[in-house]
Amino acid sequence: KDEYEVRAMKMEHCIPNNDMNIWKVIQNGNSLKMTGRDHDEGVIILPPTTTEEHIAVQKESKARTTLLQSIPDDHVDDFHYMDDARDIWNAIKARFGGNAESKKMR
Repeated sequence: KDEYEVRAMKMEHCIPNNDMNIWKVIQNGNSLKMTGRDHDEGVIILPPTTTEEHIAVQKESKARTTLLQSIPDDHVDDFHYMDDARDIWNAIKARFGGNAESKKMR
C-alpha cells in the first residue's frame, strides 16, 4: 500500500475512535453553517448565534485541525485555506487517493 492509503486508513480508524462527532463532520459537512449575502451578492458565512451553532463551529475547527495534523507537513499549505473539513477530506482523497485505474499503474 502507498503512503496515502496507510494514512487514510489511520485517519478513518483513529478519528472516529477519538471523537465520532468529528468524523461525522468530516464525512457529512457542517450543516449548521448559516450563510448570507454581502453587498456584492457574494456568499458569506454568518457568525454563530445559538449554542448549537457554536458547538458546530467548534466541531468543525477540531475536524479541520485533526485532518491538517494527519497529512505530511509539506502538504499542509495546500489545504489549510479550506474552511470546511469535508472539503479538506475530499481534496486529500482526490490528491493522494487517485482512482482505480491510476492505482493499477503504480
